[in-house]
Amino acid sequence: MRKRTLIRPKDVGSNATSTENKADNLKSGKPTTSVKASRKEVAGVCRKICKVIQYLILILIIPPFLNYASIQKEVRELIPEKGSLYDVGWGQKMFKLCEGQGPPTVIFESPGGMTSDVWSLIYPQVAKIARVCVYDRAGLGFSERPLTNATEADGTDAKSNYKNKWFPFTVERMADDLYQLMTVNSQEPQPFILVGAELGALVSQFYAQMFEGQVLGMVLINPLSEDLFEQDGGTWLQHWYNYIIPSYQTLQLGAALGITRLALLLGLLYQPMSGAELPEKVEYRQKHLMCHPKHLSSVVDEHHFVNESFSQMKTLRMIKSLPDNISVTVINGNYYDEQMPSYLNKAWAKSEQTLLTKHYPKANHIVINGADKHMLYRNPRAVIDPVSRIIRQYKNRMKTKQQ
Repeated sequence: MRKRTLIRPKDVGSNATSTENKADNLKSGKPTTSVKASRKEVAGVCRKICKVIQYLILILIIPPFLNYASIQKEVRELIPEKGSLYDVGWGQKMFKLCEGQGPPTVIFESPGGMTSDVWSLIYPQVAKIARVCVYDRAGLGFSERPLTNATEADGTDAKSNYKNKWFPFTVERMADDLYQLMTVNSQEPQPFILVGAELGALVSQFYAQMFEGQVLGMVLINPLSEDLFEQDGGTWLQHWYNYIIPSYQTLQLGAALGITRLALLLGLLYQPMSGAELPEKVEYRQKHLMCHPKHLSSVVDEHHFVNESFSQMKTLRMIKSLPDNISVTVINGNYYDEQMPSYLNKAWAKSEQTLLTKHYPKANHIVINGADKHMLYRNPRAVIDPVSRIIRQYKNRMKTKQQ
């Protein structure tokens, strides 16, 4: 006989109960299991996003805070012991370091955006035979940024305030600051021998024409000429404003965010000055300044207003010429910067030649083979020897007069 298989009917009642429960949950607003799961997923994603935001906030806050704290500590440790801060008017203080006995006094003017450290292998040697002074221009290194005052103490118009006569970060203001620093506050022994490189050479020329009675001679190293932007269709004008200034602005932003310090620690960035003979403290100072937003802001400003400085120099040359009794020595290498494209080096060389031909035809022109703008700390003898020669010539003349 065939066995019968009993098939139990589905539990209609239980299914009905489940359906009724789901319907009751929907009516009562209670979430179902699938809704609960989706809500858990959303909550998990939100928690992850919150953690990412927290990490981003930490990344944005901690490096700038640590960088600021490090800067405050380093300023006290790295400022040169022999230097001092001098008030050049209205509480604005500038850093100056002087050594040796004068007269004469040799004043070193640094390239654009660079501090007195650039002369660290030169001025100690010159100080053996003369008085030497190095300083940081306004806003650079340990000097404060330029100040402007809306009114005088008696309420008179701001234009009567001598600190507002010249626009900040131009050669007029730089020369005026130098005058206050060297003759009003400290009264360094005259005459002066002005040694300037690049933008510093432009400041030296402006100062010599404004205060010709104080100046014995000038040594211009890779001088920045006021017609540089006019050479070869304005190649340097484009390079200056499309590459040089944006690169400094990027460094300034990186310093403000604390990124530059991390990059230096990881070996992704290097200080602008390097060399086996440079003192260790100078290298530390260079790294410190690369992390200092205030310093880099002034570096940007010096470069940004260089066209205004060119205009000021052109105007001064039209008003008066340099007296013949001020000696001029021009020193340059075979190129401005060996790492730059040849067309930029050629345009720079043309501007230097125009400067010599048009304004200093009687200058002593010295070309250092194989050298470029780095000669200040890679080949310091190229500067020490010509400056020492001028000092000895002056001292010999003084001895002859006394006899």
